[in-house]
Formats: sequence, structure tokens, C-alpha cells
Amino acid sequence: MFCVKCGSEIMEGDRFCSKCGNPVNAPAARDARVQPPVHANPQAASQPVPGPRPIPFDFSRIPIRYRCANGHVFDSGRAATSCPTCGAPLPAGGMIQIYRMGNIMGAAVGMGVYVNDVPYGHLGNKQSIRISVPYGAHRMHITHTTTRKCNDPVFTVSPEFPYAWCKAHFSRGGFSITVEQADPREMPVT
Repeated sequence: MFCVKCGSEIMEGDRFCSKCGNPVNAPAARDARVQPPVHANPQAASQPVPGPRPIPFDFSRIPIRYRCANGHVFDSGRAATSCPTCGAPLPAGGMIQIYRMGNIMGAAVGMGVYVNDVPYGHLGNKQSIRISVPYGAHRMHITHTTTRKCNDPVFTVSPEFPYAWCKAHFSRGGFSITVEQADPREMPVT
């Protein structure tokens, strides 16, 4: 079993996650698995997608990025339930973890992160963040000072599949940004 909040392994008989304290008795905590993305392209959706797998790694050291209903964006080292600026409650849901792969040109300028056209701050070179999102389908758009072009894939999180993993990188030539589903084993844990 794996924790739906932080992805840590939960031992049989534990009532709470030893890393983040999340209750284990929730049905989703017993069966947290990777959710394949929902594709905007019907042809891509018809291609076979690997079946769900348990969350294999401890991602608790990667910051969680939140956005409250009042527009405040903040990073937290642990699960939050309200905004530290205004106190607004945060919606329950899942996580989209994104890793910005290293830029071969060496530029460390941040990439802008947008989920459903809503800004979620920047992502530095070779940085990973987890973005807290409500359950449902979410379109990812990444920008850079040199380009606004992105393939804009859609990822879905649900109580049955609370996590999605993706990676962002410049396409060949650096004229657009590609965001694609990632295997959790490809994701740095620091």
C-alpha cells in the first residue's frame, strides 16, 4: 500500500502514514496507483496504455505547489489544508508531479507552469514539483521566455488514481516545449 498524499509505502496494519500522517483507512489509500493521461487526441487514447502500478518511490521531499481560490500560489513541504496568506480552504484532490529536464543549452531561466490556463508559478532547470489539483482532467501548458509553444497534454487524477507524472523539455531546436507522461522511475526524488 502507498499513501495517497505523499506516495510513501504504508506497512500492513498502519492506521496513518509514517511520513505525512494521512489516515490509511480511506479506500483510495489502499489502492493508490498511477493514472494514465487522458488524451485530447482520440487516436492517442485508443493506443494501449500500461496498466496501473503502485507508487514506487518516496516523493515527500519534493515541494507541493498549491493555488487557493483567491489566487495565492505557494509551495509547502507537506500537505496543506488552507492558504497561509488568506486562510482559504484548499480543495481535496490529487497531484501532478512535473520534472523539468535539464536544458542542453544550459539556460536556467524558469519555465512558466499553467494548469487549465491558470498560472502556478515557475519551474527551474532540473527541478521537480508536485502540483495539488482537484480530481478531474487538467491541461498542462509550459512556457519559456523564448517560446510559448507547448503540446498541452491533458492529465487526469481521481480518487482511484490520485497521481500523474510528467516531464517537460525543449523540443529539438528549442522552438517549443514538450510535456509528456513520465515513468515515476525517471523522476528525481530530491
